[in-house]
Amino acid sequence: MTSARISEIFCSIQGEGLYAGQKQVFVRLAGCALRCSYCDERAASSAGRLETIDRIGARIRALARSEKARAVSITGGEPLLQPSAVRAIAVLSRRLGLSVHLETGGALYREMAELREEVDVIAADIKLPSAAGREMWREHRRFLSVAPGKTFVKVVVTSLTPLPEFRKAVTLAASVSRGIPFFIQPVTPVRGLRAPARSRLRAFHLAAAGRLSDVRIMPQLHPLWGVK
Repeated sequence: MTSARISEIFCSIQGEGLYAGQKQVFVRLAGCALRCSYCDERAASSAGRLETIDRIGARIRALARSEKARAVSITGGEPLLQPSAVRAIAVLSRRLGLSVHLETGGALYREMAELREEVDVIAADIKLPSAAGREMWREHRRFLSVAPGKTFVKVVVTSLTPLPEFRKAVTLAASVSRGIPFFIQPVTPVRGLRAPARSRLRAFHLAAAGRLSDVRIMPQLHPLWGVK
């Protein structure tokens, strides 16, 4: 593997999920097959630019040193559309002594099975049909079964999220592991979408906490901090 399709490379503070608050180098790979209603990185759905792995590695090294980051987040788009690139970036990041976090839509289970030993943390979205435009329950279940010990789950919810859909996501996660960290992420307002009301969030939390042992409500924090 000599090159990858890249949207951007930058250093910032992780604003979602289990490692929120951690300084990370973000490698955003280009391309995504979905058009989720709440997507906040639609530019990453494009073809991006072709970068050599050597150049990507040099950029990661420079940012990690200058910003004192200890982790790399491979994100997108959907990074698993470029599995060879994910592997190459993960290998070079580990050689630099950095932990490797993968942020994914949580559906490409075959690709994940080939890469599970290369990454340290997997942030997997469960894409609800009302937001993604199609059902992926089977794909999500098989994905979460690949490496549950490394994985935490995020479900983005809006004021329009149907409670039965959310309950189905909870059941799916619990069927893999009752202890898998499960984040309910109220949407950051975008294109007319709004976060659920407090009563609705309470209903989501009760539905999840009844089946899972580690449930947390956490919005995207980086917009609140004013960072990318």
